[in-house]
Amino acid sequence: MSPSDTTLRWGVLGATAYISGHLLPAIAATPGCRVAAVASRPERHARAGEVALRYGATAHRDYAALVADPGIDAVYVALPNTDHVEWTVRALEAGKHVLVEKPMAMSEAGVRRIERAAGAASRIAMEAFMYRFHPQQRLAADLLDSGAVGELRLVRAAFAFEIADGSGNIRLDAALGGGATWDVGCYAIDVPQLFFGRAPERVSARFGRRTGLAVETSATGWMDFGDGRAAVIDYSIDYGPRAWYELQGTRGTITVRNAWAMAGEDGVVTVRTADGARTETVPAGNHYQHQVAAFARAVVEGRPAPVPTAASRRAARVGEALARSAAAAGRAVATADDPAEAPAAGPAGPGAGTPVGVVTA
Repeated sequence: MSPSDTTLRWGVLGATAYISGHLLPAIAATPGCRVAAVASRPERHARAGEVALRYGATAHRDYAALVADPGIDAVYVALPNTDHVEWTVRALEAGKHVLVEKPMAMSEAGVRRIERAAGAASRIAMEAFMYRFHPQQRLAADLLDSGAVGELRLVRAAFAFEIADGSGNIRLDAALGGGATWDVGCYAIDVPQLFFGRAPERVSARFGRRTGLAVETSATGWMDFGDGRAAVIDYSIDYGPRAWYELQGTRGTITVRNAWAMAGEDGVVTVRTADGARTETVPAGNHYQHQVAAFARAVVEGRPAPVPTAASRRAARVGEALARSAAAAGRAVATADDPAEAPAAGPAGPGAGTPVGVVTA
């Protein structure tokens, strides 16, 4: 698209309550964007039709028809985790830009496959880490970069929400890529890498499983970033809600109370040092809409995606390593970057610059 073509026509694969409640309204509310088509599984076509009707969009009978639609510029992939790579690649090969639900892939090899397809098609593929786009993350990054708490040494991150037994939720189904790691765990994995600007050198984890389930439902983990820098994480679909992280510096801490702050909910960031504590309130913002707007600007202006696939590659690598560690009773597993891979950003200490992916709304 050229900058003069101001309408980005979106097609959405999936018609769940999550998509209907968050993503479709965000697309519709973003200037220069329009919901043009929705598709679901054939047996849920009636549901897709109901959703599409609200936006004056086309309801396709299957995913392939939507991907092939010449009236679509960008596709949002909101399918089970096991389908993310296939449909992202198919959409890219059809000439569409793609915003794909996290995880982009459940393996580093899957992300690399998407990168190759995006390069061949000269299209953008981006993982939908909506929390990165809330203004409170920018504030936390700016405070860290200002030296307010000294050099970053430790990241603590905890993300959780409850999924009930018998709910039929796909996150409880191993065959569909379920489990806490590839859902809520993605945030806990991403936060330390976002602020340290690189992958850890090694990780370890312990998983917990709810009785009767084949997927992990809770986890605790540790990441070693070298030179005395580390992260302690926990995540779960057994309890919650929780979306908290803390940046521990040599002279103090920065705490973000709710990284998932929704529309209408202010962000709250606290800085604590030996001189005392101060709290800053960030006006409410819809991070889904900010994400859509940032992605659309990148498409229209021909710029790289605001969340680079290098970050997704690292996240997948760490997710795989956490699973291997848990299977080996918590043994540390190496996760060092590919030697040919440049870091996404420098160390997130004073004067180092804001990590890539923390964006201005």
